[in-house]
Amino acid sequence: MASADTTEEDADMFDDAVTDGPASSLDGGNNNTTGTVTHAPEKSVQQQLASNPPPAALPTGWFLKASQIHSPGNYYYFNQETGECFWELPASASSTSAEAAEAAASPAAVSAEAVSQESLNATAAAAAAAVKSILKRAEPTDDEINNATMTAAASDDAAQAKSSRKKQKTDEKEKQREKHHSSSSSSTKEVRVLHILKKHKDSRRPASWRNPKITDTKQKAISDLNDLLEILSEVSSNPKELRATFEELAKTESDCSSAKRGGDLGFFGRKKMQPAFEKASFGLKVGELTSEVVDTSSGVHIILRLA
Repeated sequence: MASADTTEEDADMFDDAVTDGPASSLDGGNNNTTGTVTHAPEKSVQQQLASNPPPAALPTGWFLKASQIHSPGNYYYFNQETGECFWELPASASSTSAEAAEAAASPAAVSAEAVSQESLNATAAAAAAAVKSILKRAEPTDDEINNATMTAAASDDAAQAKSSRKKQKTDEKEKQREKHHSSSSSSTKEVRVLHILKKHKDSRRPASWRNPKITDTKQKAISDLNDLLEILSEVSSNPKELRATFEELAKTESDCSSAKRGGDLGFFGRKKMQPAFEKASFGLKVGELTSEVVDTSSGVHIILRLA
């Protein structure tokens, strides 16, 4: 076996120092042997490895090298870091390789990995529990939901009651005023009417929310209102239906700004409207509709008295 201080540069010398037989059989030197020397067929590297495989793994820095000069098919161990060469792997290198392999598969390593996995699982579980706790605190309890629902219901009930009382007072006032104004027209001080106004090009201001520039003739405006009177006459026997129909027509057909209120002008007294309009309004009975068109400087009208 070669010494431990052999370098890679001396590897060929290391090959020269090892022979498997007489020098004459290797280098063709003269000898007294007569006859032909028979050589055994050389095995391929694959065959050599199959019959005599190298170790599964070598320590760091060690390599298995094939002898190239006198021993083809044989291998020696070479340490790239120290330059050492051996036919057999040194005991120190074998021990290091075995310890590394043992450490790789040791229960301690497996246990450490298991502990690491358990630690990760525990951390994930703790995080999930924390999130769940936060969400649970954010969610209202059943009692809180019930209390909120009851509070909202009580608030709605109070608002509805207040609105109902206000509406009741308003209705009572309207009834009293209607009762007061239901007497003869000579003693009536105020009336309340709905009206539909149709403007024409000769009106005082021939423009409205429906049309910024009105070009219809007065005859066309009167004709349009007569058509509406025919519709209203069909429901005149039913006061509620008459009022509802009048309000719907006013919202779409009236050129007065009161259209948004269904044509309602509210209560007004004498000398508050144009004379022709005032005379027609005070001359109607409660619930009565004008039978013909009323003409003023604003345009032409049809009127329904409410009170």
